[in-house]
Amino acid sequence: MAKQKTNPKLEQALTRGDLAIRQANSARATAVLRALGKMIVEASATIGVEADTSIPDGDRIYDPADGLWPQALLVSLDGPVEESDPEEIRTVRLLAQTQSTMFRVEWHRADGKIGRQEGGPFATVAFISDVDIPWGDDED
Repeated sequence: MAKQKTNPKLEQALTRGDLAIRQANSARATAVLRALGKMIVEASATIGVEADTSIPDGDRIYDPADGLWPQALLVSLDGPVEESDPEEIRTVRLLAQTQSTMFRVEWHRADGKIGRQEGGPFATVAFISDVDIPWGDDED
């Protein structure tokens, strides 16, 4: 059987287009995490807590894996992320393949296990910052 040749210009156009889509989706995921980080910092400030956030390597191009975007928003409520105890940092990832914007928070529990909580933006901000949010994610 002879292998069908692909037009080199078609192959190049599809490859470039695919990369552009992957880059745009990855940039969107990072932008959403940055916006959530800003919400957490500003909400925490309303109760006198100085939160610090970081998205290491957030500008790389990623593809979702196991239903999560690999970018991680690191949140510290105990000073700068870089100087905080790794067990005190909350890690937030954006869930992929969901209709609405959903996040997963992971943290080290006192019993040594990893705790997980999933929710929308307002629920996530309330969970991390312990600020009473006057409305929920399901309200229009």
